[in-house]
This record gives sequence, structure tokens and C-alpha cells, in this order.
Amino acid sequence: MNNTFYTLLFSSIGHALMHMFAAFYFVIVLTIEKEWNISYDQLIRLWSLGALLIGLGAIPFGWLSDKWSRSGTMTIMFIGMGFASILCGLSTSVSFLFFSLSLLGLFCSIYHPVGIPWVIHAANKQGRALGVNGIFGGVGIGSGAFVAGTLTELLNWQLAFILPGLISIIIGFYLIYLIFIDKISYKNYFIKNDDQDHSRNEMILIALIMLLSMFALGLSFHNTQTALPKVFEIRIGNTNSIQIGFMIAIIYFISGATTFVGGLLADRFNLKTIYLIGIFLQFPCYLGIAYISGYSLVVLCILAAVFNASILPTENLLLGRFTPQKYHGVVYGIKFILAFGSGPISVFLISEIYSITLEFTYLFLINAIMMAIVSIFIIFLPIQGNQRTAIQD
Repeated sequence: MNNTFYTLLFSSIGHALMHMFAAFYFVIVLTIEKEWNISYDQLIRLWSLGALLIGLGAIPFGWLSDKWSRSGTMTIMFIGMGFASILCGLSTSVSFLFFSLSLLGLFCSIYHPVGIPWVIHAANKQGRALGVNGIFGGVGIGSGAFVAGTLTELLNWQLAFILPGLISIIIGFYLIYLIFIDKISYKNYFIKNDDQDHSRNEMILIALIMLLSMFALGLSFHNTQTALPKVFEIRIGNTNSIQIGFMIAIIYFISGATTFVGGLLADRFNLKTIYLIGIFLQFPCYLGIAYISGYSLVVLCILAAVFNASILPTENLLLGRFTPQKYHGVVYGIKFILAFGSGPISVFLISEIYSITLEFTYLFLINAIMMAIVSIFIIFLPIQGNQRTAIQD
């Protein structure tokens, strides 16, 4: 059987946990910086390979889910992320922490090329389902900072890694149990697609514009998510890890909720229009973030995150409807190589800009410029109207 409820539930939980684990280090590093007496720019580089593997692992795991089982591949993700996070908490040296963070990035890479097609092929109202799924992604990003900050302050940074790791492993084994009793399908399901006809040149143009857009959106997301804890520490001042984590949680909880709204809009309105508006409105937000301090900065960060998150269901639907279904895992893998493969570039930019300026103004100016350029290119997407997709009986 293909139980839509259980599929959406575990895909959403997986989305939240993946973003939680990917966000933990950005807050925990502030404590490790003090305990190990190593500079922030040196420590943040330890996430470089992990960030790269979140992108590079997407294609092989996407291919595995296409050829084998999406639900089966998700069990590997839950157990693998938990194991790697526990190793991070047990790290006593820079080299072992680097290895553990890299392994964590590899298992985090499973979610998007596997979980997104899992949802698309299980839902009648795909935009709505992706919106619900996106809420959990926002919760994961926000709670990642808050959970890590809270556990670090109340317990220690080691347990901030270990306790969530244990929970992820338990969820992985419960998913195996549900597959075994046929509550969740082991086999992959496909849908009927009502495609638009496009010429070869139009498909090439769509591919090039989407590749550029996905890379720019991914880089701007990583620049913001990775730098925000340090940005708040510098520009707001007199804040501890819990307070920083709470502010970041608010930002991404709100943006996660707007992902659901974006999904509803994607089911009803022109996909290109939604995509263009969401990208362009990030431009003035990043310009403001580059220069503003105090709690007004938090408001602008909320707006930037909202516009970034609200277009994700539209982007995933655009990809899904212009690519062969049997290769969806690989196609979404390519997307997330671009989106998350930009992570090491982000870490490099943050490290270099901070080491030179002790600030992040230029980082957010880069974000603003990228959004302006991508908005211009999106205008030329040869997409008309909207498309509907129905579940295959």
C-alpha cells in the first residue's frame, strides 16, 4: 500500500531533522570556540567538507532511491544522521570533529533527492503537500539553532549533538517497522503527468535558468543560515546561545509556515509569477541586512527567509513537471548538488570576509546582487499557465 499520511509524516520529520542536524554546528561552534581556544574562522572551516557532501551525496542517493526504494533510503538517512551526530558529540580533537561533521553532511544529503519525490508521488494536491513538508523544514532550521543553543547552555555541547542523534536512530528503526508491516510502501510509486510541450531550445533555456536560480538561492540561504549566529552576536550584543538560537528559531518557524502558503499558491496560480516575485523581493531585504543592526535586523531576516522559503514548492513542482519521473531522484539530486554544494563556497566567503573585515556586510551585498541578477533571468523562463498532476491508480 502507499499510505499518503505516513509518507508525508515521515518525510516531514526527516525534513525537520535533516535541517536541524545541518544547523547544529553554527551555534555549537560559538561554545567550542571558547572551550578549545580556536578562532571562529578556523572552526567554521571544519564544516566545509560536510557542506560539500550535502550536495555531492544527493545524486548517488537519488539514483539509489530511483533504482531501489525511497522509503528504504530514508531509513538509511535517519540512522546515519543519528550515528554521525553522536560521533560529533564524542569528538575530542579538530580532526575527529572534522571527520564526524563530514559524515553528518553525507547522510544529510539523502533527504532532498529522496524525500521530495517521495512526497510528490504520494500526494494529490502536490503544492499543499510540499507546503506542509516545507513547514517542517523551517521548523528544523529554526529549532536546530534553538535546540543546540539550549542543550549547550543547560548541559554541554557534546550532548547537544548526542541526544538528537539518539532520537533520529529510534525514528529510523520505527520507519523500518512500518515498512515491514506494510504501513508504508517499500516500492516506489509514480504519477500521471500532464506536461506542456516545449521545444529542445526551450528546455535548454529552462534548464540553464533553473540551474542559475537554484545555485543563487542555495548560496544565499547558506550565507544567511551559517553567518546569522555570529551576525547576531556582533550586531545585537549581550546575547547568549539560547537567545541567539531563539531568534533564529523565530525566523525559520515563520518562514516555514509561509512555505505552506507558497504551496497553496503553487496549486492555484502561475508558477513563473510566484517564482519571480519571491526571488525579487529578497533583493531589498538583503540590502537592508547588509547594514542594519539591532532588533530591526531580525525583522529583515524574517522577511528574507519568508520570501526564500515560500517559493520552494513552486521550484520543486517546476522541476518535477519538466523531467522524466523515473529519474526524479537523480534530477532532484542535481538540484541539491547546486543548492547544498554551494555550502563550501559559503563557508569560504564567510571565513574570508570575517577574517578581513570582522563583519558580514559584503556577504549580504553578494546575496542582494545575486537576487537581482536571477530575477532578470527568470523573466525569460518560457513557461505559460499552470499544470495539474494526478495520482496514478
